Amino acid sequence: MRVRLKDIAEDLNLSKMTISKVLRGQTDISDETKARVLKRVKELKYIPNISASSLRTGQTKTMGLILPSIGRPYLSEIAAGIHLTVFAEGYGLIVSSSQEDIDNEQRQIEIFLSLQVDALILISLQETGTFFEQMQRSKRMPIIFVDRRPPEAIDSYVGVHDEEVGRLACEHLIQAGCRRIAYLRGARTAAGDLRARGYRQALTEQGLTIQPDLVMESMHPEESEYQRGFETMVRLLNRRGRPDGVMANSDMMAVGAMDAASSHGIRIPEDMRFVGCGDDPLLCGMRIPLTSINIGGRELGMKAGQLALAAINSGNSRRPQRVLLRPKLVKRRSSERQR
Repeated sequence: MRVRLKDIAEDLNLSKMTISKVLRGQTDISDETKARVLKRVKELKYIPNISASSLRTGQTKTMGLILPSIGRPYLSEIAAGIHLTVFAEGYGLIVSSSQEDIDNEQRQIEIFLSLQVDALILISLQETGTFFEQMQRSKRMPIIFVDRRPPEAIDSYVGVHDEEVGRLACEHLIQAGCRRIAYLRGARTAAGDLRARGYRQALTEQGLTIQPDLVMESMHPEESEYQRGFETMVRLLNRRGRPDGVMANSDMMAVGAMDAASSHGIRIPEDMRFVGCGDDPLLCGMRIPLTSINIGGRELGMKAGQLALAAINSGNSRRPQRVLLRPKLVKRRSSERQR
């Protein structure tokens, strides 16, 4: 039988209001009474009635999180950072996946709206901000974009300084002695454009010629990142004037590219050096440890959780925030300079 607030009140000979105040953390209750209530709540394994609380407060004490996929370590780190932050404040986190599909993302958002979550955090696939503008006309709720944000969307955003990602990777390869540096950028995205800008800035600052034919886009975005990295590298190697350094948009692309290079008899790092992005501990610890850019998934998640909590506490009246975190280079054998 479910334990009710009324049962605890009668058991301790206290009012329901007193029990409720203790559970809400209000300060006008004596320490002795708080200790009695909390001890009995634990003993009886009391579970609050969220529906009833929601009717009183207008809040469900839940947040929604939509990821483009489930299982990638970087996305897991973002989810973990959000959970740690909001759980400490008494919020539950409901996680779903859009499965890299824009229509599915919109359906997931509609489900969260029907559940009346107090805030929505997501890595969006939307190509414009139109959907979110229309959504907010009917229901104002805090939205926090993480890692990527649709163009023209005005809601709060937490991301990495993508220009710095490209600049860090390219500068490191230059310092390792590379002079013909390729960038495997993947599909054309806003983040990819910014990283390409950082790549060009690093080359210019070091007095090296920008060679557009060394910037490679993926030809088949429906393929896995590994396959894209492998095939893009093969295309690059079949051209005249192969690179001596390669920076990839992700660790998986970098691993695919390194395997393609090895299959062509190229020694790593003696003949060619590589830098990935994401600092995936599994991928970076493979046959040839991969130098990578750590873009702080857990830190991104924690900051997103903080912005969501602040927006809820302000009644969603705070101005949208834009937070960019600095990436960090983690050096490993794949980019070592040879003596």
